[in-house]
Amino acid sequence: MRFPLACLPLVLVSGSLLAADDRSDFHWIQVQGGITDHRTKNPDHQQPAIGFGVGTWVNGHLGLEGSGVLTHVNYGHGSAKEAHATASLLINPFRTPAALRPFLRLGLGSTTIGAPISGTGSATTRLSGVVGLGVQALLGDQMFCSLEGRLVQIESQVSRKEGQALAGIGVRWGNRKPAPAAYIPAPPVVEVRVEAPPPPPQVIVVTTPPPPPEVVYVPAPVVPRKIILEEATLHFANGRAILSPEGRAAVNAVAAELKELKAPFQVVVSGHTSKVGRAAFNLQLSKDRAAAVAKVLVEAGIPAADIQSEGLSFSQPRVQERTKADQAINRRVEIDIKTRSENVEIRAKETTVVE
Repeated sequence: MRFPLACLPLVLVSGSLLAADDRSDFHWIQVQGGITDHRTKNPDHQQPAIGFGVGTWVNGHLGLEGSGVLTHVNYGHGSAKEAHATASLLINPFRTPAALRPFLRLGLGSTTIGAPISGTGSATTRLSGVVGLGVQALLGDQMFCSLEGRLVQIESQVSRKEGQALAGIGVRWGNRKPAPAAYIPAPPVVEVRVEAPPPPPQVIVVTTPPPPPEVVYVPAPVVPRKIILEEATLHFANGRAILSPEGRAAVNAVAAELKELKAPFQVVVSGHTSKVGRAAFNLQLSKDRAAAVAKVLVEAGIPAADIQSEGLSFSQPRVQERTKADQAINRRVEIDIKTRSENVEIRAKETTVVE
C-alpha cells in the first residue's frame, strides 16, 4: 500500500483544478496496444499487452478514465495471464493547443494474476497503483490517438513494479462549444430634460432727450457761384472777315459770361485762314477776322484792355487741307479766356462751318 497512499495527496491537490474550464470537454473510448516489462527474474520479462479505455474530460485540465490492460507474466515456475483494472485521474496542467492534450495519470485499481498456464497455483487479486505520462492528439472531429507510458505498482507480500508502454486510437464525442456570452441588457435610457431658464426681464430705460441747443444764426459767407465760360471758335466765309449772325450771338454769350467773372482775366482772340491764296493776303485776312470779333466783345461791354487780338494766317491749321471742307474748318477765329480763378470752368463752343 505504500505507492497508492503516496498518490492520494496528489489526487487531493489536483482537485482544486476542477473549477478550471478554458477548453471544451469530450468523451472517448479507445483501444490500445503495447508491451509490458515485468522486471521478473525470468529473462523473458517483456510481453505484448492490449487494453481499452473509457473516459471523459471534465474540463480542459482534468479528466477521468476507466481502463483495463491484459498481458502475460512469466514466473520461474511458469506463466499466467495478468489483468489490470484501473480508475484514473488525468491532469493537464498546461495551456496547450486544443488539438494536443498532454496529461499526467494518477490511478488506483486492482491486478488479477490468473492460475499459471502450466504448473500449480490459483488466481490472486492485488491492489495496485498507477502513475503515467501521455498525450492525446485529436484527429478530425471524432477521432484521436494516444501515446502513454505507465508504471504500475502491485501490492502483495513482496511489492512488484511493472512498466507499460501503450499506443491507442479511439473515438470521441460530445464536444462542447463555448457557451454564448450572457446577454446583459443595456441600461435604460433616462431622458433628462433641462429647461432653459427664462430670459431676464427686459428693462426699458426711458430717457428724456436734452433740449436742443440754441441755434445761433450765422450768415454763410458769400461764395461766388461758379462761372462757366465758353471759348468760342467762329468760322468765316472764304476771303471774308464778316461774322455770321450765329457767330455774333456766340461772341455776345462769351461777353455775358465774362461780365459775371469777378476775377482778373485776359481774352486772346486769334484769327486763322486756309491755305488758299497768297501769304500776305491770308495774314491780313486773319488779323481782320480777329479784329472783327474783338470789336463785338468791346461793344458787348468787355474792356478793350482785357482783349488781345492777333492774326496767325495758316501757321496753325486744325486739319490738313485735302478738300474744300478742310479749308472751311481752318477759316476760323478762336476766343481763348485765361484766368487764375478756381471758381471758373471753361468749356469749348464752336459755331457751324461756313461753306
